[in-house]
Amino acid sequence: MIVNYETKVVANIAKKHGKLSALMYNAAYEKSRLNFLQVPFIVDDIEMAVSGIRGLNIRGATVSTPYKVEVMNYLDYIDPIAKKIGAVNTIINKDGKLTGYNSDWIGAMAALEEKISLKGKTVLLFGAGGAARAIAYGLSEKGAHATIINRSPNKAKELSKTFGLSWATEASWKGKRADVIINATTVGHGDPHVSVVKEEFLHPGQVVMDIVFDPVETRLLKMTKKRKGIPIPGYRMLIYQALFQLELFTGQKIPFSVVEKGLLPHLS
Repeated sequence: MIVNYETKVVANIAKKHGKLSALMYNAAYEKSRLNFLQVPFIVDDIEMAVSGIRGLNIRGATVSTPYKVEVMNYLDYIDPIAKKIGAVNTIINKDGKLTGYNSDWIGAMAALEEKISLKGKTVLLFGAGGAARAIAYGLSEKGAHATIINRSPNKAKELSKTFGLSWATEASWKGKRADVIINATTVGHGDPHVSVVKEEFLHPGQVVMDIVFDPVETRLLKMTKKRKGIPIPGYRMLIYQALFQLELFTGQKIPFSVVEKGLLPHLS
């Protein structure tokens, strides 16, 4: 890729290294012959980072945990859906005015609906952070009967109330079954030996999605296969949400296969 004064820069804002994400987006730009460049930034001060987007006339940004909620304080506009979710993972800069969007819910629902229709299904959602908020919104919109479990029951209760869902503890859920289980936490990222979901929660025929995408086969997905469930790796959600972002950044629709080919070689 040749970078010049016409190259439009998109930032990747993260607390930890975002190189993998940048590799995926840049492969999509290059394959599509778009003069864009995704640059990963390790950010400690989100307010200053947002100011930098304006000051450097950066086209936009992808926003990773833990900044998806806090970043909303420093934007000019928030898309109504992102406002309802209460989290932003995409920023678009138009003439110095920054608008926040959320593509996590789009990615999660698309990945799930490859395997199952969510309307009327019983779903158990682990987590109550930014990604969990987006998924909870999507489940509510799709008419699923979702229950939230989180290590902080108060946060699970608060999130369930926001979207008209239910909440539970692991103890109170014991003995119940769900059609779908979703890990919306970061547990398992970079560590294939841990899972926030216990094996006793899994059963044959159940759809299980782990939003963790590296490694591709997390411990949760290995247990799902062992229990003869239907695993959905996190990279499916990652790609679907990226397609929405890429269209916002570039104005172009990029095929799933293009982004997938740019991502998979870099996953473990």
